[in-house]
Amino acid sequence: MLKRVLLICFFILLLNEASAQEVVQGFIGGAAVLPCHPGNRKLVVITAHWRYDDRKNVYDILNGQGMTTEQDPEYKGRTVTFPAEYSKGNFSLKLGNLQKSDEGSYCCFIPEFNLNECVNLQVKEKPSGIQKPGSNGGVETTAWRIVPLLIPLFSTLLLFSVLTTQITNYTNCNYTNYNYL
Repeated sequence: MLKRVLLICFFILLLNEASAQEVVQGFIGGAAVLPCHPGNRKLVVITAHWRYDDRKNVYDILNGQGMTTEQDPEYKGRTVTFPAEYSKGNFSLKLGNLQKSDEGSYCCFIPEFNLNECVNLQVKEKPSGIQKPGSNGGVETTAWRIVPLLIPLFSTLLLFSVLTTQITNYTNCNYTNYNYL
């Protein structure tokens, strides 16, 4: 029983890691910033590679310089990075003139740390007409981002509950056997 619960908790945590990919939203014709911050790590060689679906070359940063020579043609003239931020570990990419075909997974690979940060880009139609006061213009709120944080909490509570039940059952079993002797 305990092994099954531990296995379920393991798969829940694994699912949480797989679904934790950040979502960025933008509008057709607009721009979106795709984040890439490897944390408080000090880079010796400032190199990062942006890829779309692990196959299209979106942008390369080699030794602190932006390179577009091998960039996929559909991204030419649409990408901007922030060179002043490279030394701070910020390799975020701004993608402009968004098209519906830009939707998908973008990954920022930092070879020095063998780190791959991915973000899912969603592109929507621009809202038309006048927006009501307090309206968010058709962009979904990000309150759902708390869900990946709650999954490990509930997994831990479930595991604690099962372990407590197992310990209680074991204690009661020993006590009962002791009374019969």
